[in-house]
Amino acid sequence: MSIVRPKDGDRVLWIRFSAFGDVLQCAAGARAFKKAFPGTRLTFLTQKEYGGILGGQPYIDDLLFWDLKRPWSFFSVIRRIRGRYQWLVSQHRGAAAALTALLSKAPIRLGYNSGLQFAYTTTHWEYLDALGVDFTSRLEPAIFTTESDRAEAQAMLKPLPPRRLLCIIGASKPQKFWPIPHWIDFLRPLVGQGWGVVLNGHGEREMRTAQEIAGALASPLVLNLVGRADFSLMAALAQSCTAAVGNDTGPLHLAALVGTPTLGFFGVTDAWEMGFRMPWFREVRVTCPLAGCRNYDCPKDCLADIGPQQALAAFQRMREELSIR
Repeated sequence: MSIVRPKDGDRVLWIRFSAFGDVLQCAAGARAFKKAFPGTRLTFLTQKEYGGILGGQPYIDDLLFWDLKRPWSFFSVIRRIRGRYQWLVSQHRGAAAALTALLSKAPIRLGYNSGLQFAYTTTHWEYLDALGVDFTSRLEPAIFTTESDRAEAQAMLKPLPPRRLLCIIGASKPQKFWPIPHWIDFLRPLVGQGWGVVLNGHGEREMRTAQEIAGALASPLVLNLVGRADFSLMAALAQSCTAAVGNDTGPLHLAALVGTPTLGFFGVTDAWEMGFRMPWFREVRVTCPLAGCRNYDCPKDCLADIGPQQALAAFQRMREELSIR
């Protein structure tokens, strides 16, 4: 494989359409590329809902959006990118990304699709590895916050004590939800120790979950912020907390990527495969021998296997290992 290295002024199109956590991990990969080749101009192609958080990242020069709910807008995107980029890197494995690559006319197109691999020059992991770009490493924070978001986050968290735990209570799949009674039994002793608890999430189910948890704990140390923060402010809230805990979902990626010590509960997915490779990240894994199966049709209440006492013990170990007081 002949290796061409990016030159100053080269335009790079970086692609990831969904989902939130994957978009954030993809942004971390883009940061690694831009760090290696700071003279390039990097455009991130994604969905508009992620524009707020991505637009605040210093390594992303431009944003382009494709509304997946309006498939015909694909042709408008192609007109905007065709012949304009020297490099295309897709971390989205779907057909839409492959077709985007094929029609872009970018000389070097990196990505993977099992049925449309001809759309790419080669896989992104092979070529980036040859360039010396470690796009999977997470040795330092990769998502950054703005001064205004940090100020707003501090104002929202002011009623709580300095020790604050961000609790990520929702998930995109039922198999990723940690049971509400587990949350209550996990948080009660921490509240008793003086920890402030921040309930984070969005959507009707998570609002009901937060209300049930807050009602059961009945403490002024519990702050329900579900539905009150967009992604950019959510990042600042995570950064302003002492630690974060939750199941595999976008905000868990966000908390870990801003550099907050994070404990994750994993069952149907695998933490390492999902990009949780930060030295400040710890996980609790279910005992099921099929853990990491990604079988979202499984009838088992997967995460119920992780009991509150097990989670508390893991949280205490994380505190000791990372010197969290």
